[in-house]
Amino acid sequence: MQLGRYSNLWAGPIVYLIALLGTWLLASESARPWAVLLLIASAVLAVVLWGRQDWTPAFASDAPARTAVNRSRLFYLLGVTIAVLLAIAADLRYALAPNETFGVAGILWIAGIGVLLCSAFGVPRLRGSEGQPPKGGTPNQVPPVFQQSTMDLHPIRWTTWEIVLLAVLFFLALLSRVWNLTNFPDNIYPDEIMTGTVATQSYVDPTTPPPSVFSTLWSGIDLPALWFWFVAVFLKLGGMSLAMLRLPAALFGAATIVPLYALLRGTWGRYAAIAGSTIMAFSISNVHYSRLGLNNIVTQFFWATCFFFLLRALRSCRPSDWVLAGLSAGLSEYFYYGTRLLPFMLAVFMVFLLAVHWKQARQYASGFLVLAGTYFVGFGPLLVHFIRNPNLYLGRGASLLIWSPHIPISFADLRSAWKTIWPVLCENLLGISTHSSQDIIFYASLLLPAEAALLVLGVALLLWHWRHPAAFLILVSGLGVLLIGGTLVAYPNSVPPLINHWTPAFPAFHVALAVPVGAWATAAQSELEYRLRWILPVTITIALLVLGWCNLNFYFHRYYADPASLKSKAYRSAQRNYEVQTAQSRYLASLGPDYQVFTVGQSLWPYDPVTTRYLVPEQKWTLLNNPATELPSIGRHNKGLAFLFFPGTEQHQQMTEQLFPGGKHDEVTSRRGKHLFYTYMLTPPQAQASQK
Repeated sequence: MQLGRYSNLWAGPIVYLIALLGTWLLASESARPWAVLLLIASAVLAVVLWGRQDWTPAFASDAPARTAVNRSRLFYLLGVTIAVLLAIAADLRYALAPNETFGVAGILWIAGIGVLLCSAFGVPRLRGSEGQPPKGGTPNQVPPVFQQSTMDLHPIRWTTWEIVLLAVLFFLALLSRVWNLTNFPDNIYPDEIMTGTVATQSYVDPTTPPPSVFSTLWSGIDLPALWFWFVAVFLKLGGMSLAMLRLPAALFGAATIVPLYALLRGTWGRYAAIAGSTIMAFSISNVHYSRLGLNNIVTQFFWATCFFFLLRALRSCRPSDWVLAGLSAGLSEYFYYGTRLLPFMLAVFMVFLLAVHWKQARQYASGFLVLAGTYFVGFGPLLVHFIRNPNLYLGRGASLLIWSPHIPISFADLRSAWKTIWPVLCENLLGISTHSSQDIIFYASLLLPAEAALLVLGVALLLWHWRHPAAFLILVSGLGVLLIGGTLVAYPNSVPPLINHWTPAFPAFHVALAVPVGAWATAAQSELEYRLRWILPVTITIALLVLGWCNLNFYFHRYYADPASLKSKAYRSAQRNYEVQTAQSRYLASLGPDYQVFTVGQSLWPYDPVTTRYLVPEQKWTLLNNPATELPSIGRHNKGLAFLFFPGTEQHQQMTEQLFPGGKHDEVTSRRGKHLFYTYMLTPPQAQASQK
């Protein structure tokens, strides 16, 4: 094989290795300037190599010809109008009866969504361009943009094996998120338990009428109630367990693979789609946030879905695409706070289209209106709740800003803003591959160094192609979340990076990861003979398998919520407390309900009955404040006995063994071997024997 003949094949790995070396050097503060130079050099080389590649056309080539009005289109417009009217009726009903759990307002809201979908899918597809490979090309290629083309491009057809592959990826993503959900992650974050508590008190065992699903719950946090209703359904069906508490987020996390694959497939081709969705399926950060009983990860599903249908609407001109883009955006409002950036990003995207692509974008005025209308329909009566309580929508984020948002009008003001924002932004950039997250939820960097190197190349290509609507949308979503949610918004006593604020941008990160893979495959495939093209799928498959194994091996074997990794003293102290309480609850769960558990003497770490209940139901626990008088009076009740001795109470171990002989001493330590507490246990037969 002649190197000069196959320059595109080997040049890509060389550029990647330069980026990988730069990423590794970021870990050394002394070598960091050289690391930055290497990363910049790799980004420039990526643009030189692949910057001239054209992408799938963003707009329908025959958009100006769409002037006919027929019965189907009138039916569609009538359906959209009725849906909006039903949404308005639902809003008005909620305004009049805000205490109904679902009620008439919910019925009208669902009816509006149903009418909207029926009317949209009842309209035949209008002719438009959507990603057919170029003449003489292959489906594996990243299709070039047809400048001013008059060719009518049809929707991309997915082969049977491709659909099977996506199904396998979804299954593997689901398996990595639901397998042993109770025990991984080992650390139990208090907000998970609080989510279960709010869901239980509101919809499982309420003492008052259940609150409206169109309101907000959890005083001071004020998350939309629909999420808690959703969690409550799983707790009712599967029981009050930690696995059921975590399962809803796991399902949403796995489901994101599908719209992400479609998003990548439509603009960057099959290789990019396979790479991006596979990396997301096994990504440490994505798997972790999907395995928590929190709704941070849910937003990525709706954003990926919205972006896919929005970009496809520009190419296909199908009413259903505009409708689904708006609905998915509106429905995202019922979950994590980060989605409240989405309407602003969509507005920026529309302004970009009108400013940069006026000739094409003006043909989509009706589509933009449909997008806004269907966003309103999806938002539903929750919009009324936020109108009534305006501080709830943006108030939480605004109250946590590290810098007052304004345009600096003096050099001193500009310098002050720079000194405030730049250090946080630097820590965030290092949090991509080098520094561990400081959000007390996730204890690793966003990506492995091998993945972060791809991110550098992908961002460079997206910036080079910024005029392409797909590139601009990905950039504005990723950078917008990183700058606002990740940099400007911070909790008191927190230290960046706070990766839990980045979750809405996860699809954008994985698109950027996938773009250079698709670009390399396209360039290399164009110069390989047919008999050698097996090299590309084999190479990419092996690389993705290695990356997947590295992610899963790290997460399920080496990941640890280490308090020492936290820079904030307040967060470090809190995590030490969580670590001991979690270890205590998990030890009690390992015993099962057939044991009585006693904490002997006063402890600095109080027993957490709520967390323990999600791990082991109906287990009796007792605090012995005065062991000398309380230990002799303990009854066996046909159950085993377990005694816990925290630091400072070890002196009671000898007396306990004398009163209850025949048991087993043990020690509970952290994952790093740090002593947490001692135990003394008697099985039920041993406990009965000791009584005699």
